[in-house]
Amino acid sequence: MWYFTNAEQIAEVFTPLHIISCISISIVNAVLLFLISYKFLQVMQQSGYEGFGYFKWLRRRDNIYLNRLLTLTTLSLVSFLIFNIAFAFADGAWIFYAGFVFYLLFLINYYLADKKRKKKIPIVYTSRMIRLMTAYYVFLFIFTFALLILMNVIAFYCRENSLFVRVRFAPVCFMPLLVPLFVLIAYYITKPYELYNQKRYIKQCKEKLKNHKNLIKIGITGSYGKTSVKRILCTLLEEKFKVLATPASYNTPMGICKAVKELKADHQVFIAEMGARRIGDIKALTQIVEPDFAIINGIVEQHLESFGSLKAVKQTKFELVEHMKGGTVAYTVDNEHTLSMFDACKIKSIPTGITTENNPKVYAKNIQFSESGTDFILNIFGNERRCHTKLLGKHSISNICLAVAIAHELGLTDSEICAGISRLTAVEHRLSISKTASGITIIDDSYNSNPRGFDAALEVLSFFEGRKIVVTPGMVELGVLEDMINYDLGKKLAKSCDFAVLVGRSGAYIIRSGMLESGFDMERVIQASTLDQAMKKLTPLLKSGDVVLFENDLPDKFD
Repeated sequence: MWYFTNAEQIAEVFTPLHIISCISISIVNAVLLFLISYKFLQVMQQSGYEGFGYFKWLRRRDNIYLNRLLTLTTLSLVSFLIFNIAFAFADGAWIFYAGFVFYLLFLINYYLADKKRKKKIPIVYTSRMIRLMTAYYVFLFIFTFALLILMNVIAFYCRENSLFVRVRFAPVCFMPLLVPLFVLIAYYITKPYELYNQKRYIKQCKEKLKNHKNLIKIGITGSYGKTSVKRILCTLLEEKFKVLATPASYNTPMGICKAVKELKADHQVFIAEMGARRIGDIKALTQIVEPDFAIINGIVEQHLESFGSLKAVKQTKFELVEHMKGGTVAYTVDNEHTLSMFDACKIKSIPTGITTENNPKVYAKNIQFSESGTDFILNIFGNERRCHTKLLGKHSISNICLAVAIAHELGLTDSEICAGISRLTAVEHRLSISKTASGITIIDDSYNSNPRGFDAALEVLSFFEGRKIVVTPGMVELGVLEDMINYDLGKKLAKSCDFAVLVGRSGAYIIRSGMLESGFDMERVIQASTLDQAMKKLTPLLKSGDVVLFENDLPDKFD
C-alpha cells in the first residue's frame, strides 16, 4: 500500500534528522552539480540560447564531456555502494549518508580539473545567463530533495530489506550523468519568460527606429563577410554621415536591440548586420529594422547543420529582399549562389563584383596585391578611379564593391569613396597582418571560416615569400558535407603550405587524410589537441622569414 495510513507512519519517515539531512545534502549537491556544469551552460550560451543547437552539440560524435560524466557517475555509484555495503555491521542513521563522501570528493575533483581548462570564450554573465543559472540551481535543489524524500518513502515500505535501506540514496549518484539534460530543462523552464522579454525589447527597438525621423537604415546579410562589409560601409559613409552600426558580430534580434539603445538624435545612418541559422531568421530581423537599403554577400555551405540544405540558406538570405518595403539592394556577382537569387528581384538591385561578367554596375579590375595591401581600378557606374587599400585578398575587394554601391546610392562622391577606401583597416582576426620581433609574419584569420574564406586566406598566403605554415582546426557546422569539405581542404593545404598544424578533433583527422592522399610529407604535419599545445610544438620550429596563417579558431563548444 503506497500511502500513509496514520500520522505515526508519516512521523517515522519524515523525522527532523531526515528532513535536515535531505535539505543539507540537496544544498551541497546542487552547488557541486552547478559547478561541474560550466561547460554545458557555456555551450548553451554559445549556441545562442537555442535548445536545438545545444542538443546538436550533445550529439556530436567527438563529444568527450558525456564520457567524462559517465566516468564520474560510475566511480561515484560504485564507491557509494561498496562503502555502504562494506559497513553493513555499523549501526546508526549516519551510515545511510556516509557513501556520499566519495561522491562529493569525485565531484570536487572533477570541478577542479575542469576549472584548469582554458576557456577561449568564457561565459558572459548577462541577465539572461543569470536567470538561466538561477533556474538551474533551484531545479537541482528541488530534484535532489524530491529524490531523497522519495527514497525515504520507498525505504519505509521496503524496510524489511536492510540492504536496500542502506543503499537507498545511491540514485543521487546518477545525477552527474543527467547534468546535460538538467541544463536543457532549465532552459525550457526560462524560455517562456525569455520570449516575452524578447518581444518587449523588440517592440521598444522598433518604436525607437520608427520615431527617429529621416534615419537611413541598411541591412547586411550573407554566409560570410557580413562584419567586414559592415565595417567597410561604415568607414565609407563616415565621410559624409553620422553612422551607428551594430558592434562586433551582433546580428541577432537581441543584438540589434542592444545596438539601437545607443541610437542618438544626431545619427543619420543605422547599419544592421543580420545573421541566421534557420528559415525565418532574416525575415524577423528585416521586420525589426525595416531597411531602406540592403547588401547580400556570398552564400556558401555554412551552417548546413542547422539549415539542412543550401537551398534553405539561399531562401533565408533572400528574405531580406523579400520583406523590404521598397528600396535598393546591392549583391555580389562573384558568388554563383547569390547571383542566381536575383533573376526575379522586385526592387532596385545593383550587381557588384571583381569581374565584368554579368554586367556589374560597380566592379574592380587590374587588382594587384603586395604585402602592403592592394591596388586596383574601381569602376563606379562607368567612372574609373585608382584606389589603394591595406586590405588583402580578392574577397576584400569584392566586399569593397558592395559597400561602394550603397555609398554611391547615398550620394557620396567618387573622391569621398576613394578617400574612405584608403582609410580601411583589417577587422581583427579577419586576415589581419602583423610581424613579430623575430621576423615572423602572422596572418590572423582566426575569427571563423568557410570554404570561400579559407580559399581567400590561402590566396593571401601565396603572396608572401618564406616558409608557409598553416594552423587550423578545419571547418565545422557544414552538416553532411563537413567531412568532404575538410578532406578537400587537406588537398589544398598540401599544395599551399610547407608545414601544417592541425588542432583538435572536429576536422583535423579528415584534413590529414586529404594531405596524405595528396602525397604531402606527413613528417611536416603537427597534430595537437588544443591551440596552446599546438603553439608549444610549433614555436621551436619557427625562424625569421616564416609566414604563419591562423585559419579559424573554434569556440569552446567544439573542443
